[in-house]
Amino acid sequence: MQQLLFVKKGKLEWRDVPPPKFDKSNQAIVRPIAVSRCDLDLPMLRGETLFRPPFPIGHEFIGEVVQLTDDLNSSFSIGDRVAVPFQISCGTCPICQAQHSQSCETVPAGSNYGIGKGGKDYGGALSELVLVPFAREMLIPVSKEIDPVAIASLSDNIVEAWKLVGQHLEKNSDQSVLILGGFAGSIGLYTALLAKSMSTSQVLYLDFRQEYLELAESWGIAVEQVDLFPRSHSKKFDIIADANGTKVGWTFGLRSASPDGIFGTASIFWTNELPIPYLDLYNSGIQINIGRVRSREWMPKILQLIQEKKFDPGIVVTRKVTWKEASEAYLEEEPKLVVVPSL
Repeated sequence: MQQLLFVKKGKLEWRDVPPPKFDKSNQAIVRPIAVSRCDLDLPMLRGETLFRPPFPIGHEFIGEVVQLTDDLNSSFSIGDRVAVPFQISCGTCPICQAQHSQSCETVPAGSNYGIGKGGKDYGGALSELVLVPFAREMLIPVSKEIDPVAIASLSDNIVEAWKLVGQHLEKNSDQSVLILGGFAGSIGLYTALLAKSMSTSQVLYLDFRQEYLELAESWGIAVEQVDLFPRSHSKKFDIIADANGTKVGWTFGLRSASPDGIFGTASIFWTNELPIPYLDLYNSGIQINIGRVRSREWMPKILQLIQEKKFDPGIVVTRKVTWKEASEAYLEEEPKLVVVPSL
């Protein structure tokens, strides 16, 4: 079968590889029908992260079940449409049972599709077929009434929006939200869109790129262009969602939180040395949330909103290409790219 491989900085190639085979019970083989490029993928392909090639690429995808181990015949059917968490998790260990499947203790740390060593171990979504271990626990049924392209990014970039704002607005919708757009491009847009759908208070999206500002504004979201961050925003916000990816944006966001506000980040800084304005935050109080998404736990939350037509992530998708075009298109700038087998 064909699989897209990240072979070296700035280069992707389709390679022939053996198709996946079952080696245990509770497994499924899935055919990807919509694969989304994650905001992390471009920096990774440019050599700006700690992940070194070669490895298969792609970790956000929707698929169809093509084969099941016998023990799953009563749980799924051939042809079922499913969303697949990008993080591999058993669903039964104490860590998974505590709703922290991103740190499942049954598999090695960093077990996931399409990123680094995890990609080597489990493959990538830009493959004709993908093996899903722990399928009973991992696979999430998806209605065929939902466009797979719209939710291709469900397992990572879309649930980042739930991490940043959704989980807080679910408890209290009357909270103002400031979104700092930037290098985690589509996450900022998904977050602004989710905040608009859930918050009954002010939602403001900041970015330095006109294209992103115009997209957010077209959805009825208030925007501000910021080329150079001041010390803090002139207003204070209950929730700060950082998708900016710069140290100056990080500090600006922290200082823009209201007393006892909530600051969450989707930015990844490849260092252990990242300062915070400690005294400012000590005096006002703040909750800082740092960490990876809980893909398996939060995907159903987003799906429910989509099914209830309260949230439409499909409007974030700005380009759709075929698998034949993927090796080149994956390297080109675009707010949200989705790859499908054919148009």
